[in-house]
Amino acid sequence: MMTENALQNRVLDILVVEDDDLLNQVMCTQLRVATGGSIRSARSGEEALKSIKAWVPSVLILDMGLPDMNGEELVARLQENSETRNLPLIVHTTLDLSKEQEQRLQLGPSKFVTKSTAFSDRLAELVVELVASATRKQSQLP
Repeated sequence: MMTENALQNRVLDILVVEDDDLLNQVMCTQLRVATGGSIRSARSGEEALKSIKAWVPSVLILDMGLPDMNGEELVARLQENSETRNLPLIVHTTLDLSKEQEQRLQLGPSKFVTKSTAFSDRLAELVVELVASATRKQSQLP
């Protein structure tokens, strides 16, 4: 469950990018219940980019294998934009990522988890950790 100290009444807006309909629904429902935040979903990279352009989320949860582009392509597009290059990111995948892949997949605070994490309370905990970390970094900027 979300801690008030970690987010100090900040309203979360989470974007879940997952092309598997069942997994997408499960993740969105669990996050809505656990965080009380606004949860949006996208089922492709292009849909995610349109959603992000309309409103940059607090956290992006990204599946690596999307039907129209892979996670690395999507992250590369987000890295080009000053409004999204520091976006907190959770990459969830069935793949074993190399250190080089993890480095290419960095935006703001980033975590890499297995798909099984999507079915646990750990996903909501990671969202809270990343938002708190991003908030601390923003407060330290001049």
